[in-house]
Amino acid sequence: MAPSYLGPCLLLLSTTTVVSSRNCLNPDTAQACSDIASLSKIEVRIPRYIQAGDTADLICSYYLDSHNLYSLKWYKGHHEFYRYTPNEKPPVKVFPLTGMKINMTASDHVQVVLESVSTKLTGTYLCEVTVAPTFFALAETANMTVIDFPAEGPVINVERKQFQVGETAHLSCSVQRSSPPSLLSWYINDKPANEIYVSRIFEPGPHSIHGKNLAEDLQSIELSFPVTTSHFDNNKVRLECVATIAGLYWKTADVTLIQEHPKLLPSKDGPVSGVRPICTSQSCLRFNLTMILIIYNFVLYRSPFKQ
Repeated sequence: MAPSYLGPCLLLLSTTTVVSSRNCLNPDTAQACSDIASLSKIEVRIPRYIQAGDTADLICSYYLDSHNLYSLKWYKGHHEFYRYTPNEKPPVKVFPLTGMKINMTASDHVQVVLESVSTKLTGTYLCEVTVAPTFFALAETANMTVIDFPAEGPVINVERKQFQVGETAHLSCSVQRSSPPSLLSWYINDKPANEIYVSRIFEPGPHSIHGKNLAEDLQSIELSFPVTTSHFDNNKVRLECVATIAGLYWKTADVTLIQEHPKLLPSKDGPVSGVRPICTSQSCLRFNLTMILIIYNFVLYRSPFKQ
């Protein structure tokens, strides 16, 4: 089991000797303080982000000064998975985790090489160096995130692409589930959409997108906003969905909506226009005059002031 640590780098002493900075002037602990200073150089270098399936080099460099290496141990969390003890035969012992593939040929007292890493290997790694004859140990940690990118980029779904001013446009953007999850964002004419119009959802698989059957779960973001005149530029509004992961993955999808103008009913005597044409034909004028006379007589006959 991994020892407990108070910080990213801490010196561990043998169970019989405890040294603090306040008693380094004590002759009985002066040598231990000197050993602490000589062991203060340890560095862990591992990939902060790495794509699933790639090879990860876990490097633990240290400076022993006049000491001898007793052991080097690697932990993921509290689980020890690699130990190098030069005075034992064989010097290397492995206790691999599920899904962990250690390249024994490339691994030694400085580095451990992990092949075909999976998302299960995401976590905190610790290197512990123990020296002889004092059996003091120095350790340091670092984090590694294994990213499983989506197989394809985001896909936008919209029922129609023509909208009138005042209508509400509903769109959804989906991407296959990844580890860690993608960060999905909507942009309207290259400007971030207001969050009040955005909702994020998770859809368990299977799914069918554009005729493709997908067994994977989907991560989706919906956009529902009222269309206004300010959205249209040359009767068009551009909507973009962006999917990103830790600054290493960046894919987009976009769609353009067209402004639809209100449609007027065609008139009997001419093409569609904003105002119906004035009646100018002889028959039309006679008809209108007759209707005016009928209405006039009807009003006059129904008038209460008629004697």
